[in-house]
Amino acid sequence: TALDHAKAKGKSKIIFFEQKLSEHKTRELKLTELLRESIENDFRDFELFCQPQVFASNGKLKGGEALLRWRTDEFGPISPAEFIPILENTNMIVPVGKWVFERALTICKEWLKFCPDFMMSINVSYIQLYDENFLDFVKKTIKRIDIPTSHIIVEFTESCFVTDKDMLHSVFNSIRELGMKIAMDDFGTGYSSLEILKEVPADIVKIDKAFVRNIQSSKFDKTFIRFVVELCHDVDIQVCLEGVETCEELEIISQMGLDFIQGYYFGKPLDTTNFYETFFRNTVA
Repeated sequence: TALDHAKAKGKSKIIFFEQKLSEHKTRELKLTELLRESIENDFRDFELFCQPQVFASNGKLKGGEALLRWRTDEFGPISPAEFIPILENTNMIVPVGKWVFERALTICKEWLKFCPDFMMSINVSYIQLYDENFLDFVKKTIKRIDIPTSHIIVEFTESCFVTDKDMLHSVFNSIRELGMKIAMDDFGTGYSSLEILKEVPADIVKIDKAFVRNIQSSKFDKTFIRFVVELCHDVDIQVCLEGVETCEELEIISQMGLDFIQGYYFGKPLDTTNFYETFFRNTVA
């Protein structure tokens, strides 16, 4: 158990065994079992939430990011930070990712009746890219649901961009040929963000919320956001800032030329019913 924990922390570590490590491993095994049961039972206990994204210029709704949530009878709601790595390590992210993609497209098509310009952002794990049926599934799902692909944004975390670049080029080209856009999530948290962006360009860059957390006192964070916006705009890449939670933060970033904003100030992730009630209930279809 201690050895596995050391490897998970990046190797070259000395970890002394503690009882809590064993408890953590036991919990992980139990959650793995429950995840497998959820998948086998038609994705029971999974639910799709959506967090609003707005135009930076006027605060109006631009779209939303589809976010996976999972609740168990035994443990209650489980944080994505805990269950997503389990899905990836066991390859269960492949069937779950397909469920998320299909569900997000179905919801987006419905919401286009109320907001014709709505954009749905869907996260894709790097594990899914190694599934040889991934692109074929995407094409067939789009055709079956019959949704305009111009309303779909596929989001990849920055860590995904440092995988096989040749493979990424091929996948990205296929995604763009289908009419979808590509976003790089968590930008700025990796070791070679600008190099990655040069090698495998995205259509949208999402600056990580870590650069907003101390923006009221950090000159570095303010300068970084301005720099990324200016650089991206010069090469026709749009920029979204994540993690804006207060009026003070919004006031600081309002003059930075951002394209989109996402954060608790404009709305927390909501289940699809509450998202509809909040943004579309009084809109005529």
